[in-house]
Parts: sequence; structure tokens; C-alpha cells
Amino acid sequence: MVNYNTEPVLKVEGLKQYFKSAGGYVVKAVDGVNFEVYKGETYGLVGESGSGKSTIGRAVIRLYKPTDGKIIFNGVDISGKMSKTDTEMLRTKMQMIFQDPMASLNPKKKVGEIIGEGLDIHKLYSTKEERKAKIDAILKKVGLAPEHFERYPHQFSGGQRQRVGIARALIMNPDLIIADECISALDVSIQAQVVNLMKDIQEETGSAYLFIAHDLSMVKYISDRIGVLHLGHLLETGTTDEIFSNPIHPYTKSLLSAIPSPNPAVEKNKISLTYDVREAGIDYTEGTEHLIDGTHYVLGTDEEVAKWLSE
Repeated sequence: MVNYNTEPVLKVEGLKQYFKSAGGYVVKAVDGVNFEVYKGETYGLVGESGSGKSTIGRAVIRLYKPTDGKIIFNGVDISGKMSKTDTEMLRTKMQMIFQDPMASLNPKKKVGEIIGEGLDIHKLYSTKEERKAKIDAILKKVGLAPEHFERYPHQFSGGQRQRVGIARALIMNPDLIIADECISALDVSIQAQVVNLMKDIQEETGSAYLFIAHDLSMVKYISDRIGVLHLGHLLETGTTDEIFSNPIHPYTKSLLSAIPSPNPAVEKNKISLTYDVREAGIDYTEGTEHLIDGTHYVLGTDEEVAKWLSE
């Protein structure tokens, strides 16, 4: 069980990530996002392609320098210039699993070298035997064999490669793992294996996950709380049950209506909702966070929220 009375592992306040494009035009990829992730919790970030999910993940792990806002990780503000100690803490205690395992694994290195790279950089072992034992243990944990140590990434299937990516993140014993669309490139049966593996590891280690995805059924399965993102704004956030049983924002409703049902009779009579922010006449920058119930918040003006609740 997640203890929400403790300090969060990650706290994001008013995060903005803007990019300048040709012609001086500014793309507001992320525009004032707030959320927190607690120890042992999976926070699912969902939204369509281009909504800013991956940008948030990359800003949090400081692959991007945030334009504005605060990112507090393990009680340390990592949004500005960091000291050497803080950088070291960030690089060891926060890890990322990328979307495309083939693109994120060095094809010229053996799996043992790839997984052990973090140990080498941060000198987290005293003997070569200890290093080998740590890598063998993590390979076993993600369902690979010790003999895979000597193989190259191209000698694995997609699901196995993603397990290597998970092992590389886990070996650092991180407090937070950012999983950026880490299952979208895999077959459905393999997706289930990888997600179950991640859940088992979380129970064992107590690490927190920021799980970025656009597959809502998978997010429902793995997440404790969910944030719904559109055009760089967090429109609705709450527990998985709050979001799925009582969606308030029309965008959330349209996302949920697109989930296919395994029952043909239900699927045949289902009405898929469409959502266009311009047609709806909603300006996200005008809205504020409204508490619906428990941990359930929705972004909107007083009039909009009153209207959605009456519907």
C-alpha cells in the first residue's frame, strides 16, 4: 500500500517546457503542470500523441532544462543549476526506460556491459566478481539467463530487449523509474509480461513509477493514480477508480469512450465521443484546478466545471 501521508518522491509544480522553432514561434509543449508521485506508487500519465507526456518525463530527469516551474526529487530542487552531489543523486536514484529498446541500447556493446554501465560510472562495486554477481542477479530478476551476459542487443527479441532496458534501470536501485511508452512497441502478450514484471519488481523494491502511455487499459491495470494530459495541460487527475468511474472533463470522457470492449454486444451499441478543444470553446489557460472528491481534480473555469458536473 502507498502511504500518501509521507513526503512524495517527486513533486512537480507549475512545470513549463517551451521550445523555440524556426521563425521565432514558441511551442508550449508543457504549460503549467502540477503532480506528485509517492514511494511505491505508479502514476500514469496519459494523453494522445503530441500532448507533452514524453516532454514531461524528459524534463523531470533533466534531459531538458525546464523553462519554468519546480521539480523536487527526494526533497531536492533539481529544476535549476544543480551541485555535483545533487547531480550524482539524480543520476543514480532516477532512471528511465525508453520506448524503443533497440534505439536506446548500444548495438556495439554486449548486454553485460550495457547493464553494468551505471555501476561503472558511479563505481558501485569493489571487485569484478561483485559486479558480475550484481548483473547476474538483475538478469535473473527480469527473466533473462546469466548466459545472456555475453550477447548483443540484436540477438534478442523485442520483449527481451525491453527487459534489458528494465534491468539497466533497476541495477541502480532507483527511487523513481520513468517508463516512457516502454511497452507500446511490443506485442500485446509481451506487453502483459513486461507490465507484470514491473509490478512484481515494484512490490519487491518499493520504487515509484511515472508510467507514460496512451493505452488506457494498460494504464488502468498498472496505475494507482492517473493524470490526463492534453496540449501540455493536465486536465484531470485522480485515482484510477475516480477517473474511470467518474470522468468529468469532456476530453477524458472521449478517451475512455475509445477503449474497445471485449463484449461484442456492448461494443456494437457503444457511442464513441469526439472532442475538439476549439469547437468546445475551452481555453485551458483560463481554467483552475477544482477538487471534485477525494484526490480527484479537474481543470476548468467555475462555469465549465459546473456544466460538466450537471451533465
